[in-house]
Amino acid sequence: MATDSMEQMCASSPSEFTRFEHATVGALYMIFGVGGVVTNLLIILAFFKDKALLRGSTSWLHVSLAFANICVVAPAPFPASSSFSGRWLYGDKVCQAYAFEGMFVGIAAIGAVFSLCVERYLVSKREDAMQQNPAAFYWVATVINISNALFWSVMPLLGWSRYSVDHTGAACAIDWKSGDESYASYMTMLCFFPFALPFAFAIACLYASIPKAPALTSASGSLPQASGQPARDHTTSSFTEGQLRWLCLCFLVLVLVGWGPFAWLCLWAMVGDTAGVSMLAATIPPLACKFTTMMYPLTYNVINPRFRAAYFSILGTSATEETVKVD
Repeated sequence: MATDSMEQMCASSPSEFTRFEHATVGALYMIFGVGGVVTNLLIILAFFKDKALLRGSTSWLHVSLAFANICVVAPAPFPASSSFSGRWLYGDKVCQAYAFEGMFVGIAAIGAVFSLCVERYLVSKREDAMQQNPAAFYWVATVINISNALFWSVMPLLGWSRYSVDHTGAACAIDWKSGDESYASYMTMLCFFPFALPFAFAIACLYASIPKAPALTSASGSLPQASGQPARDHTTSSFTEGQLRWLCLCFLVLVLVGWGPFAWLCLWAMVGDTAGVSMLAATIPPLACKFTTMMYPLTYNVINPRFRAAYFSILGTSATEETVKVD
């Protein structure tokens, strides 16, 4: 019965895409899926290959973020094949499982970014506590992140809002077309507690982690003398605190770019007429969150040459390693 109603919903949904456009969307799902899995898998391997990349810290949160991004794009063959056909092909149970998995790993990926921002504050301002029990924060952050993602992804299965085939008919997500009180209350709480509030807290942590500018003069009033030691070679060093802060800031931008369109669409559906949503407007949000998974590896590679060398050496590329040799 549920399958019949779902198929009717797919059949009755307005279609503005030609067969070529459906095929293009399907191809984009596959490109982003393969690209996201491969590039984020290389992140994990790079951190295991060079364990000194994060001196004084741990790669656990970075690996968790990369793994969550892999899970965001790994189910891409389902919407890709459905896009080629112009309708959801896998029935209601797979639809519910696909939407649940997407919600769970999406919130977990966002939570991993927020945790990295909090880590920067703790490492810079609470260094003694981090050194005394370095594993405590990572265990607490992981448990909170997984519990938070599990709660919000399970609720639609239990009746607080619901998952359904989306406007395109080729994927499944939260049913923003319903616009009922259950959806409105769920979406309001979802946008505030797992996203807006932690986002503001993450920004505050990054700002607080910025060191104060050193004094320009010494106690005698003269400029401080150079120590005579050679400057640190940043091309061969592990991530500096400044680089890690920039990394977190870039990740926050990627969260906005990747998941912002979904949030905007879902919030607009509470006050606007969902009948006027075009196929293109409904297609952009799921593609945006999958596309940005490939931008996280790019950010690592741009910010730190030593990571770039480890990253590309996994592919057997030695040319990039020459750029990080000491002169």
